[in-house]
Amino acid sequence: MTSAVDAVKIIVGTRWRLILATFLLELAIVVVVSNLPFFPHELSTYEQQYNTTAALLNQPAQGQVIGIFLNNVRVAAVETIPALGVAVLGFSLYETARIIAVIGIVHGMPVYEDLATLFLLPSTWLELPAYALAATESIYVVRTLVRRGAGVTTEARLFVVNLGLIVLVLIVAAVFEVGEIQIEAATTTASGAPTPEAPVIFLTWVPFFVIVWWVSRFWRASVRDAPSIETGERWQAEETLAGARVVITPGVVHYCAACGRMYAGSPESCAGCGGPLPRQPAPGT
Repeated sequence: MTSAVDAVKIIVGTRWRLILATFLLELAIVVVVSNLPFFPHELSTYEQQYNTTAALLNQPAQGQVIGIFLNNVRVAAVETIPALGVAVLGFSLYETARIIAVIGIVHGMPVYEDLATLFLLPSTWLELPAYALAATESIYVVRTLVRRGAGVTTEARLFVVNLGLIVLVLIVAAVFEVGEIQIEAATTTASGAPTPEAPVIFLTWVPFFVIVWWVSRFWRASVRDAPSIETGERWQAEETLAGARVVITPGVVHYCAACGRMYAGSPESCAGCGGPLPRQPAPGT
């Protein structure tokens, strides 16, 4: 069984293309939908939804963090549901884009200014990737259930680890968002005009870039290590189903010179033909 860190490496190192594509699609949906005209009676619905945020903003910082996190994690959890998750992602993005348009109307601002504000705050660049992780997990669960076999057990473990990862990202995102809210409130006059200290809000990018630096290093390591870790996880699951007593060490792959069977870890002999396994990597690994 892989460790939690190795499981995250599999998620990040093998699924990053789909996660990135989903994230870019999120950005496109928000930009496009926020600029579309409202359907009849739709504006009043989203105005009421926007007005409900006032109660949250009146809470102390700790209450804001909890409220924002719980709302976001509920959305992300539903987005991990197989097949349904992608549809939920689309619906939540549509609502987000509509709220952005409503904010512009309420404050008399063009939509592009609201979008600029949204994308100039680091919390956005934490929340949207978390939702992309959730939707990607939904897709992978469907793929695994269709294929069946030993991969179901592996995907179940990855599902749990991915949920933990999403929760962690959304906690950090909520802290960032509340920090932005608090700074904005402290640098805005009673009339709503920004004070000369308003640019201080951009200092929130400093810790964000530290996170980006660490994530980029972890991503490179994941891309490098994930194939061998995943191979070890797959062979461990297959050997377990076959009833073979083989000690698996993920990340080390060997093959039997006699029958060509591949093994992850350091077993002493081949479970297929009983021959000794040479201590050399399998071709292409």
